[in-house]
Amino acid sequence: MYKITYLPTGHIFELPDLTAQELKEKFPQEYKILEKNGKKYKDRTQKKIVVKSGSIYESVVEKGGQ
Repeated sequence: MYKITYLPTGHIFELPDLTAQELKEKFPQEYKILEKNGKKYKDRTQKKIVVKSGSIYESVVEKGGQ
């Protein structure tokens, strides 16, 4: 069983392994894993980078994988 939190609202759920992993894969910025099988887990989430149109951010910052 996994204990996960839904970040936008802060609600905590205890879900079966398969369901929790599917949610984390589909919505990585919205869910954070707190515990795996009763043991605390450090889950790292990536913050969304919002790029405003007309800014020079895209020309200044290199993006990985390109």
